[in-house]
Amino acid sequence: MNITGNSNQKGYTFYYDESEHSRKINQKTIQAGNYSNNFISVIIGYANGRKSDIEQEFNNFKNKYQSRLVNNEFKSTSIKLKYGFASINKHNISFLNDFLDLIDEDILLYFSVLNKIEYITNQIFGSYENSLLIDMDKLRYSISKSVSLYKPQNVIEAIYNDGDIVGELKNFFQERINANNSNITLKEKENSMFNDIVVILNDYNKDFMIDWEYTISFDGFKKYADENGIKKYQLILDKEGNKNEDSKTLVAARKMNIENVIEDDSKNHIGIQIADMLAGIISKFIKMLEEDLAYKNIKEAISKKLLPKEWFDINSNQFVLYKKMYKIIIHMNNSWFKSYSGIYADNLVQFITLLNYFNSYENFQDYREISLEMHPEYYNNLAITTLKDYFSTISFKLPINPITENDGIYYNQRGAKCYLDWTKHNFLEISNTDSGKIYNVLSVGFFGNMEQPNVTIENNNQIECYLLPLELLSWTIHCVSLSNMGSNIFPSQVRFGVINNQYYAELI
Repeated sequence: MNITGNSNQKGYTFYYDESEHSRKINQKTIQAGNYSNNFISVIIGYANGRKSDIEQEFNNFKNKYQSRLVNNEFKSTSIKLKYGFASINKHNISFLNDFLDLIDEDILLYFSVLNKIEYITNQIFGSYENSLLIDMDKLRYSISKSVSLYKPQNVIEAIYNDGDIVGELKNFFQERINANNSNITLKEKENSMFNDIVVILNDYNKDFMIDWEYTISFDGFKKYADENGIKKYQLILDKEGNKNEDSKTLVAARKMNIENVIEDDSKNHIGIQIADMLAGIISKFIKMLEEDLAYKNIKEAISKKLLPKEWFDINSNQFVLYKKMYKIIIHMNNSWFKSYSGIYADNLVQFITLLNYFNSYENFQDYREISLEMHPEYYNNLAITTLKDYFSTISFKLPINPITENDGIYYNQRGAKCYLDWTKHNFLEISNTDSGKIYNVLSVGFFGNMEQPNVTIENNNQIECYLLPLELLSWTIHCVSLSNMGSNIFPSQVRFGVINNQYYAELI
C-alpha cells in the first residue's frame, strides 16, 4: 500500500492505546514486581472507506473466540510470553495466528517504546546541551541504560525520597568502574563513559520534578503522519480516568497540535481493541527481553549475557508466528517513523533484532539446522551489531528526519555509494548455474532493520554495493556473527550460484 501521494485526499481514522503506563512514577511504582522500564503506545489506523470491511473481519474473529472475551473485549493479559512465542500453547497459537492475519496492508501501524528512566534522566539534565567537551546524548543514554539494567536501589530511593541523587549516582558509577576493572578488556569503553559521567555529575540541575507525561509518543505519531502525507484524519483515544475530565493523554495530544482528537470507551471502537492487543503483545516481548538480558548481580555484569535458549526452542507453528509478527512490525507499510523512541532505545532494538533474526531463516527446516545452543550466540551478535550502529548514529548529531531523494546518498565503510532508499540498488548478478560466479567481496551487511541483505564488491577497481536475494539473508547473518566473534573473513573471494533452484554463497 502506497500511503504517500494521494493519501492526503483520503480520510483516515486512527486509534490509540497504551501499555505499561505509570500515571505517576514514584518509588512504589518503580519497585513493584510488575513494573516495566518502558511505556508502550500503539496507534493503528485505516482509510474510512475500508472501515466497514476491516471491522467486520474483526467481529468475525470475535465470534470465533467468544470464550476469550472479557466484557466483550480481548485482553492480552491471557497470553503469557515468558520466552516469546516459545511459551505459548496450541490454543494461543491458533488465537494469535488468526489475530495477526487480520492486520493487512490496509491497516497502518505506528508504535513507540519510551524508557521511563530516560525521562527521569532528562529531567535532571534537561538544561544541558552537547558541547565539544561532552556528548550529553551519550551521557543520558549511558545513565538511562545503566540505571535500567542494574536498578541501583540507593539511586532510586534518593530520586523519590529527596535524597542526594548526585552523590548516590556518583557512588553507583564508581562501584561499576571498580567492578569492571576485573574484566577491563570487556568493559573498557563502558568505564570510559562512566568516568565522564562522574565528572559531569559535579554539576547538575537541582530544580526538576519527576512526573510522567505523554507528549513524546504523540510527537512521533505527528512525524509519522507528516512523513506519509496524511493530513485528513481523526485520532480516537481509549478513555481513561474521570469521564467528566480530559485525560492526561488527551491533553498531551492537543499539546502536540493534534486537534481532531477525542477519547471514548474502547468498547465502542474496534480499532482501539486492535491497538490494545498489539500494545500488549509488544510490551510483553520487550519486558521479557529486558528481564532476561538484565544483569542480576555484579558478577554477571562483567561477563557476556545471552538470552536463555528456551527463547529459541520453538516449533513450526511458533516459527510462523514470528514470520507474521515480523511482517506486521517491520515489513508492511514501512516508514522512518513507524517506530519511535528516545535516545535509550536498546529494548526496542532487541525486540526488532529478535524478529529480524527469526525472519532471516527462509523456512523452519533451515532454522532447525542451527543447534539450540548456537541460536542465542547468533542473536546476541546481531543485537550487538545493531546496537553499535544505533549508538554510532547518536554521535553524528544529524536530524532524525527522512532524507529527500536528492540528498539520500551516503557511502559505506568500504567506500561504496549507497542510497537511503535501498530499493534503488541493483541486485548482484548471480549465475544460474552450479558453478556460479566469483566476486571479490569486501563486506556484507543489511539495509533497513536487517530486512535486506547486501554485499559490497570490488570489480575493476570500482567499489559497488548490491542487493542479495532474501534467500541469502541467513548466510549474511552468519557472516556478520562470525565477524562479531573476531573472525574477519572479508575481504574474500565468494562464489555465488544456484543449485536445485536455491541460491548459495561459499567462501573460496
